[in-house]
Amino acid sequence: MSTKTRSALAVFIGAALAAAIVLPAAPAPAQPDNPPVASYLHDVSQPIPGVTVLGSIVEQHRVVAADGIELDTWIIRPNIPGPVPVVLDVTPYWGGGSPIADDGKSHLLGRFAETLIPRGYAYGIASVRGTGNSGGCFTIGGPAEADDTAAVIEHYGRQSWSNGRVGLVGASYDGTTPQDVWVRGTPSLKTIVPVSGISDLYKYNFVNGVPINLQGFSFNTYYWTLVGLSPTGLYPGSSQLRDPVSVPGAIAGEVCADQIWVQAGGITSTVDGNKDRYWQLRDFGAELRADPDKPRASVFYIHGLQDWNVKPHHMEAWLADVQRTGVPFKAWLGQWAHSWPNRADWWNQVMVAWFDQFLKERDTGILDAPRVQVQDDAGRWRHEAKWLDGTDDTITLHPQSSGTLTTIQGADTVRYHDYSGKLVLAGDEDAVRGNGKVVFTSAVLEHDVVISGMPRFEGTVTASGLRASLVLSLVELLPDGAQRPFNWAAQSLNHVNDPAAGRLSVAGQQQRVGVNFFPQDSVVRAGSRIMLVAAGNTVGAQPSLQPVSDGSAIVLDLGDARLVLPVDTSLEFESQLQGQ
Repeated sequence: MSTKTRSALAVFIGAALAAAIVLPAAPAPAQPDNPPVASYLHDVSQPIPGVTVLGSIVEQHRVVAADGIELDTWIIRPNIPGPVPVVLDVTPYWGGGSPIADDGKSHLLGRFAETLIPRGYAYGIASVRGTGNSGGCFTIGGPAEADDTAAVIEHYGRQSWSNGRVGLVGASYDGTTPQDVWVRGTPSLKTIVPVSGISDLYKYNFVNGVPINLQGFSFNTYYWTLVGLSPTGLYPGSSQLRDPVSVPGAIAGEVCADQIWVQAGGITSTVDGNKDRYWQLRDFGAELRADPDKPRASVFYIHGLQDWNVKPHHMEAWLADVQRTGVPFKAWLGQWAHSWPNRADWWNQVMVAWFDQFLKERDTGILDAPRVQVQDDAGRWRHEAKWLDGTDDTITLHPQSSGTLTTIQGADTVRYHDYSGKLVLAGDEDAVRGNGKVVFTSAVLEHDVVISGMPRFEGTVTASGLRASLVLSLVELLPDGAQRPFNWAAQSLNHVNDPAAGRLSVAGQQQRVGVNFFPQDSVVRAGSRIMLVAAGNTVGAQPSLQPVSDGSAIVLDLGDARLVLPVDTSLEFESQLQGQ
């Protein structure tokens, strides 16, 4: 394929799928550069006079991986006395070549380099195998990629100018590579700051066996085409051809034996939705649970609760498992999309303080900061000791055949048709299939309710078709009759018992289903009602699912059905905490 043809294909796919692929995170909205400093922070590194990115030392390092392939990396380090710590971005999006522009007047590494290098850090970028100017096959995660990242970390930890302490930072795929290698317990890795990172590649494509649109349908193929075959890379600001030498490598690195397995893994799951061996090797949580006690680096976990690219269900289990290892831990969970954290104190204060603490071994007070800071969808920040690790406060509601949600256990059954995985309006329902959804509505709320964490539905479900899914939406019914969808849940009924081996048919089988909604922090206002909707697909634009169904009547047994809502009653907001 010619470069021109490949570029045109990338443009076409990019236009069609931009909302559905793991692209570099967008920048957060601009924030003031000098917000008030929190009372617990002190001795945070400040810029060193005269030290700039363009005035620093630029080096290319070709790191040899365990299997002999060469990984392309670049480092920019300040020309100052004494050893310096290292922060790396490990990415598939760098097209190769120097991060300094050809005219020498600008660079392509963005605000991280501008913030860290003048403060005495080396900052670098490494291309994962099979991308940019790195050798090997682009396997989209997996053990080899984690081994490669570990090799790069140890390489920079051994340099004579390095203090031996390395951190990883990045968003999207670049936030995934830190979590993958973190599980390994690499000695020179002292901290990771993953932003909008994937914890399980299967979850990027499926929600409990239900395909995500479009990822669940041949994601491996179109992502390989768009990212692996691109010689220019997709790194922000680097869309020009950085290194012509990387063009043949970008192609040859994809036409390889490992790529056959990658494509087969994507194709077979498109057909059956199974979490087979290919996906199991890309489940970082499973690897962590198999060896939870290994010494590991500190973690500053950041994720947007409105990120519907790398969806919030990547926190499910992973966030609790990471905290249970006992490593130094902090989390920011805010109401932003697939982007960097939308907080004014991020760049020059909190991020620098975190790296200072673990890479310069300087007490900055960051460990006295709130362990978890979470923002509800009303825009209010508050502090929590834990999140997604159990809750003491819940509200349990039961759907009734009358269409209400109450605190009394229901009875009877209700039926709707999934219309082959579609959400249909009342005017589009037909007499043969009947209702396309069932709706259960609570009484009017007397006060605001903060639903914090993962709501859960449990009940007995029966489908008439061979393949079917239970798809649920939570909606706020406002006093004026307007509806605000705010959370969703989905479970393939073919994968209730085993996500790795779905049943070929569930026709007529009663199944006890327990399914979590997405992790969220939602405020339902006084005067509103809570609606639970069961239908062929979700109410609202998100989270963009495409259930596989041959057309099925779904029966819910209300005799054991319940909706459990985790609530937060402390409501101690950040603005009320002096100096926080």
